[in-house]
Amino acid sequence: MQPRRWLSGAGVALASAAIYSIALGFFLALMLLVISMEEGGDNLSQLAIPLSEAIVLLSQGIGFEAGSITLTIMPLLLTLLLIGLIRSFAVHFGASSWQEYIAGAAVWMAINAVFTQGVSVGLLDPTWKICLKTYIVFTLGFALNAAPASQGLRRLTELARSRVSAPLRKAVAVGLKIGGLLIALYLLFGLITAATWAVRGNGAIVRLFELSGMQTGSRIFTVICSLAWLPNIGIWAISWLFGGGFAIGDLATFTLWSGRATGLPPLPVFAMLPEPVASDAMRNILVSIPLACGLVVGIAALVASRGFAIRFIRGDDSARAVDGGFADGAAADKAAGASGWRQAAIQFAYAAGGFCVASVATSLGMTLLLAVSNGSLGRQRLGYIGVDVMASTQRIGQPSVSGLFIAWLAVLIVVSAVFVVRLALARRLPAGGTAARIIGGHSGGRVGDGFDINVGDDGDIADRGTGIIDDDTGDNTENGPAGGKTGKGTRPVNSTLGSGAGASFVSDKISRRVISSMTTPKEDHDDDNSATDTTSPGFRLP
Repeated sequence: MQPRRWLSGAGVALASAAIYSIALGFFLALMLLVISMEEGGDNLSQLAIPLSEAIVLLSQGIGFEAGSITLTIMPLLLTLLLIGLIRSFAVHFGASSWQEYIAGAAVWMAINAVFTQGVSVGLLDPTWKICLKTYIVFTLGFALNAAPASQGLRRLTELARSRVSAPLRKAVAVGLKIGGLLIALYLLFGLITAATWAVRGNGAIVRLFELSGMQTGSRIFTVICSLAWLPNIGIWAISWLFGGGFAIGDLATFTLWSGRATGLPPLPVFAMLPEPVASDAMRNILVSIPLACGLVVGIAALVASRGFAIRFIRGDDSARAVDGGFADGAAADKAAGASGWRQAAIQFAYAAGGFCVASVATSLGMTLLLAVSNGSLGRQRLGYIGVDVMASTQRIGQPSVSGLFIAWLAVLIVVSAVFVVRLALARRLPAGGTAARIIGGHSGGRVGDGFDINVGDDGDIADRGTGIIDDDTGDNTENGPAGGKTGKGTRPVNSTLGSGAGASFVSDKISRRVISSMTTPKEDHDDDNSATDTTSPGFRLP
């Protein structure tokens, strides 16, 4: 039965709820006390407990209404802190089994059900939906710790390895990483944009505080409370930055091209909202950011060693080796090219599949983020605050997908062009390597190793790079008569001749001889240190 595991799961839920609600309650009590002291009126600290319970529920997506105010916008910063707290206690208690998960989820939903009975505001969700939302939050926090060590995930991974090929698994994994990287980049751009709004709208925020008569302490706590919705504003900023825009009910609409606001509530957050961008060039640059991100990330994924690792196509030299020599250049190039193209085609096909996975992941991830950032502040003119999810997703997703596949096409073109150039250069040269010259009245022949061949009137053949091969003595001399001293730089002749009349003539002459290389014998010396063996190594023709 293992009761320890059940108790451990319940401890995760109890500790998380206690730390989160107590810390939030102390902050709200202090804020209400400061506001009461500065603004006058009744002591508001007694409202700290029910307000804390309402905020705990709101941070899990459960909206409430108090008088004319209807608040359903999740403070995403508090939601992230709550999920992180649950994960931290799961790590502390070592909770990762299904028993601990079931016990923790049941206790967590029971605690939130108790909170619903203590709030002094009206909740907008029925009981079953409250339980579902709180269950999702606990599941996210618990899964961040349990998923990496889960036996079920391990079995699923082993099943995927046995049923799915390694290149396909890598393509899916790289595609998910690309999608996550693009979403992270867009969130970074959104937070930078929101911070820019805050800096530029600093004067308007101060002016609003002065008009409302807030004192210093009230201003500080109001700004701190507004930070709980900073991720929401950052997500709205993503939509605004890429051309989608967002709206504050029927009172205000903000896009790159227009910005109008009438009768907004006196909240500091609304004072920092942006003005339209005046420059057409700047607007074009901003809406092109997803395209540029997709292009850069796509190229990096295609060429990186941890990505698809696509390289230039190179012919396989081993395909040219035939019986110790070299095959015909065109045939070898064709064989090597076919092999290279086959491998490259497979790599590009898997890359295209990975980019499809990345496109789906990016679109779904941004749709979810845009949806959870929205909400309402009322029932009529402020009934909907946030972005148009479908339009904003389209503004973000389509350029990102276009950037990825432009990167794929660009790399394909470059790789193909390099291969064609290399193939053209290879066909200009003989199959073995550098060209050689036939001297002595015959031309057109080529030898693979690249040395000059001299065909004399008497049929003798000479290599100008290494010396003269004498038909009578078989000695190899350098720029001297036949039978002279051994020349320097000798090497065996073992290359296959090319085509042409001169080459045919030389081939006929060589075919009547047996050319072999011999090792250099060690010289003997007399007492006066004079050499007694003057036999040249070189090539000996019988």
